[in-house]
Amino acid sequence: MLMARNALLEVNLAATPAAVAADWRALAERALVPAGLNGPELLLPQLECARAARLATVSAAGELLLAMPLVGRRPGLLGSLITPLRPSGLAHVDGEMAAAALEALLAASGRPMLLRGIPAEGPFWAALTAAAGRLAVLSRWQRAALRPSGDFEGWYQRNIDGKRRKEYRRLRARLAGEGPVTLHELAPGGNLQPFMAELLTLEAAGWKGRRGTAIACDPSLAAVFTAACEGLHCAGKLRFWSLRCGARTIASLYAVKEGDTLWLGKIAYDEEFARFSPGVLLILDVTARIFAEPAIRLADSCAIPGHPMIDHIWRDRIAMADIMMASPAIGAMRFAVLATIERLRRGVRGALRDALYRLAGRRRS
Repeated sequence: MLMARNALLEVNLAATPAAVAADWRALAERALVPAGLNGPELLLPQLECARAARLATVSAAGELLLAMPLVGRRPGLLGSLITPLRPSGLAHVDGEMAAAALEALLAASGRPMLLRGIPAEGPFWAALTAAAGRLAVLSRWQRAALRPSGDFEGWYQRNIDGKRRKEYRRLRARLAGEGPVTLHELAPGGNLQPFMAELLTLEAAGWKGRRGTAIACDPSLAAVFTAACEGLHCAGKLRFWSLRCGARTIASLYAVKEGDTLWLGKIAYDEEFARFSPGVLLILDVTARIFAEPAIRLADSCAIPGHPMIDHIWRDRIAMADIMMASPAIGAMRFAVLATIERLRRGVRGALRDALYRLAGRRRS
């Protein structure tokens, strides 16, 4: 156990996940911001399989104030755990002690820390900037989101132009010619298994399966996905939808709801029905369901920047960033050099990746 500069705060850089599970869930209920896809229900199964990851915690008088999975990125650097099921380094931090807990973690780690995919605005960002003696923004972007206001029909008329509305009506009518089109939604306490199986099957049968990046291509990841969904379902945080044509599921999507926020997870569709754009039709139906839940004030797409589908449907945006941060004990010159190296590394890696994708005719997932 490492003691932070503030003797009242205890920092553990390698906490046992199972030992703090109950306290982590309690922390999630009073967190500064809801962390959604970074909740304990999702991360506990991932930490069991990610051997290189460690759970960092900060506590005071036996009460958990921070829980953040970390990995050793490169010599001298720590970073947030990023997986196919966790696209963001957002952590659960106590609503009243967020800045102090983050500052204690940085001081105890003794190394700069990389956080990927975090909101570049709002309470968590404010706590980070207050806690970090050194902070460098490595990249910024905008992510598609939905802030429901009014009713779905009004939103649909305002946000989707007439040409697109006509095209969506045409697609749905053509699809209906193949069989009755219905949206199926996982009910509270309902049977989760068919929904999970449908999503895994659809994803594995498509281009992600051919690339080997589908969840089902990695048995350990599939087991983590199953355990996480079961935990979220028991906690009442899981949403799952499937679009069916007749008896056949042609698109599937899940999401996590925590507090007043909803995060979209994986989406998959049947490529034999690609001409009907089933993913688009499912997103529109799910958007209507989001409007039917007044408690939801923000829906985060969790999509990559410039996503070719969701960006044209959800027009609100969330400012996002990747950052490097450190305590003041890390020299300013050393920190600046490390941040510059990281930016250069990212630039070279991104250029190589994009070139390879163009040559192979592939797309980012």
